[in-house]
Amino acid sequence: MMERIPNSTFRIPNFAIGIAAIIVCLLAGSAFWRRTAVDPSLTAFVRKGPLTARLTTTGILRPAQSITYRSPLAGREAEITELAPEGMLVNEGDLLVRLDTTELQRELERAQQEVRQSQLEVQVADIERREAEAALTGVSEGEGALAVAETRTRLQLADKKVERLRLEYEQLQPLLEKGFITRDELKKTADELEQSEEEAALTRKRAEVVIKLSHPRESQRASLQLAQKQSALENTRAKAQDARARLALLIERLEQCRIYARRTGLVVYEEFLGATPRRKIRVGDRVTGSQGLVTIPEVNRMLLEASVSEAEVHRVRTGLAAVVRVEAFPDLRLSGRVARVGSLARSSADRPFEDKRFDLIVELDSTPAELRPEMSARADIVVGTRSDALLLPITAIFERQGQLVAHVVRPYGIEARPVDVGESSEALVEIVSGLTEGETVMLTDPGHAVVAAAPGGKIPAVDRAQRSQADRGRPYQPR
Repeated sequence: MMERIPNSTFRIPNFAIGIAAIIVCLLAGSAFWRRTAVDPSLTAFVRKGPLTARLTTTGILRPAQSITYRSPLAGREAEITELAPEGMLVNEGDLLVRLDTTELQRELERAQQEVRQSQLEVQVADIERREAEAALTGVSEGEGALAVAETRTRLQLADKKVERLRLEYEQLQPLLEKGFITRDELKKTADELEQSEEEAALTRKRAEVVIKLSHPRESQRASLQLAQKQSALENTRAKAQDARARLALLIERLEQCRIYARRTGLVVYEEFLGATPRRKIRVGDRVTGSQGLVTIPEVNRMLLEASVSEAEVHRVRTGLAAVVRVEAFPDLRLSGRVARVGSLARSSADRPFEDKRFDLIVELDSTPAELRPEMSARADIVVGTRSDALLLPITAIFERQGQLVAHVVRPYGIEARPVDVGESSEALVEIVSGLTEGETVMLTDPGHAVVAAAPGGKIPAVDRAQRSQADRGRPYQPR
């Protein structure tokens, strides 16, 4: 029979149990400490400070104004004999295009001859008008008037002679009765009276013809001739004026065949419409007035043509300051202001269901000469400022399942806390709610270690199924 061993032999002392409990707590605390310990370089503090919110958009540089120069010879062709080099920066008054003027020179010579001939014709017509004017003056005031006066005088003399002879005949009749004169003497006086009356009648008829017919007809003829000569003179003067106008036009066109820049800008050749396949113009081409020759965009006054999304258009208005960066010149910073925001949204014809956008024009304050149209550029538009905002780096905000969260470092672990954000800059974002000043947040998404405090301060268990890659949040992209 075996001997029984007393139970007291296997009893564990109480102090050993205490030591074991302490060791377990230390190990658990060490594990917990190791679990919540993070690299300080991967964290950031929530702090207060000023914030300048910017909206970034990209676009293409365009000239604020451009001038297209064409041939001044409307309705005719002209050959290009000289062109300023394409890409050359020209100033106001520099020669851009020279056109051949051989045909114009020949026309100019003919026009000069026509002007000289028309001047001679004007002189001749003016002399003839003066002669007609003198003839009318002669009829109304010269020989014609004198003939009328003479006719009236003869008529008056004839009437006086008839009156005298009639008086004499009447005085002789009593003398015949008394026998102082003979009948022959009375008959002689009667014959003279009869003759004078006939002559007076003839003179009266002649006076009526001269005064009522001949003189008015001559006056009318002279007036008509003067009017004809005056009209001929005016027509000749009009022809002379047309000849001078044509001459002046040809001189002007000759001068316009040398096309000069009206503003400073960059020389850009236009496509030659008469070439197949299309090419740019060159010396030797024959062009018409509808053909554009050279376009000069003003490179010292540029615009940025960009767009803004439908969700952000409410943040932009005219007059907002902007900083423009050109892709071809990374170190260049240009200032500008929003000049216009489109009134209507537009969408791509190929992708009508994509985000609609509004046109945005940024006018640059000043641009260096090395900028060129069609260059790509980016504009940072200042859409708002905050003097004392709660700030956090943008990289500390993540999107998870349609909600913005920040990973707050807590003593018991890392808490994914929902946050509301406001304005943002390139590096910082305004925290409207969800965080307090001084809290520490992660700059990376820990993924599986995300827990949120439950009501009452209890920490819910973290299921392994929630630690999948699908739980990892996406970095926040400010709009």
